[in-house]
Amino acid sequence: MAADNTAKTIAASRELQKRVGTGEIDEKVVKKAQTVMDTNTVDFGPLARPYLTALTTAVAEARKVPGVMDKQTVETLSVPIMNLKANAATFNYSLISGLTGVVLTFIESHEKPGRKTLQVVELLNKTIMLLVARKMTGDGGEIGNALQKAFKDVCRWCIEKEA
Repeated sequence: MAADNTAKTIAASRELQKRVGTGEIDEKVVKKAQTVMDTNTVDFGPLARPYLTALTTAVAEARKVPGVMDKQTVETLSVPIMNLKANAATFNYSLISGLTGVVLTFIESHEKPGRKTLQVVELLNKTIMLLVARKMTGDGGEIGNALQKAFKDVCRWCIEKEA
């Protein structure tokens, strides 16, 4: 599978624009940042570890909450996932970034997150631990695509079951 290295333009929400401002970014800055990302040789494992630990702890705490998870519990689960998503792509772990994106969308759009939601988050945590331990960088090719599809399918199934 060939990598598409072209930049994608994403329209920022008004909330994001309020937080970070608007306007163009100097093309030299973008190219320099891209070069740093492309030549990065830092091991993602030690950087991911605190987020994985935080996610493991959040899952354990969420298990103590019966029924539908409250907003605070969902946020406690979401924060380490967001951090993993943000950092994974920087270190050429685009599969992890993709999987976390799928699960974040699922968590944020799910009206009644419960036990099955928690199981998906726990599965994500274990999957990321495995990918990091095996240093499986990139998008994972066909296996990565199948894994992302499986996560999307299970998230869809959970929404149907917990509705």
